[in-house]
Amino acid sequence: MRCFKVTIAYDGAYFLGYAKQPNKLGVQDKIESALNMLGIKSVVVAAGRTDKGVHANNQVLSFHAPKHWNAAKLFYCLAPKLAPHIVLKKLEEKNFHARFDAQKRAYRYLLTKNLKTPFLAPYIACGDYGSLDALNTALKQFTGKHDFSLFKKEGGATTNPNRIIFNAFAYKTSIMGHECVVFKIIGDAFLRSSVRLIIQACVQYSLEKITLAEIEMQIHNLKATIRTPIMANGLYLHRVYY
Repeated sequence: MRCFKVTIAYDGAYFLGYAKQPNKLGVQDKIESALNMLGIKSVVVAAGRTDKGVHANNQVLSFHAPKHWNAAKLFYCLAPKLAPHIVLKKLEEKNFHARFDAQKRAYRYLLTKNLKTPFLAPYIACGDYGSLDALNTALKQFTGKHDFSLFKKEGGATTNPNRIIFNAFAYKTSIMGHECVVFKIIGDAFLRSSVRLIIQACVQYSLEKITLAEIEMQIHNLKATIRTPIMANGLYLHRVYY
């Protein structure tokens, strides 16, 4: 058997998350089904599992295929079976594990106050937020190593809640005529819905609905003030570092 490293982008609006679903509407379901059509029966491992509605620019996968498959042939045969909502960007033969070999994951979140067209609704979150300075002040509280037990939703396979946030910041940009705030968070790994809970906390602080002290209390597992993640549609798994 040969091991392959695959980089894909996908439109999370068409799936119920990355992981396999009973109704076969997960990204993993689609990929494994496409591989089965080619006679390849392998579990596909991802660098990270995204929730329902979350997109990926550069999700990384690993799987095994029989030796008669090479990278060029497999790319040619697999890509059309994944289109249009999953785009196969790169495929190479490499002996590695997509999840365990990953060192960092980078997420981006797009937020605008006024969405001018419904056609961008699945891809840019729409909601109020305060000043950029306030957003960045809140984001700084999350850098470093923390126990994120109160910044996750129930579920997920991991039992270790400790994670490292290497960098977290926000900046403004224009996307197709929309003034947006872009959040960028880089960490070693993330718990379920952790990124969206972190961003929700920062947005609520910027709107003066919670205090920095309340964020710090939640980071230190003393009291959970933010329990509902911000909407999923603005979130993208942007890059995986190896």
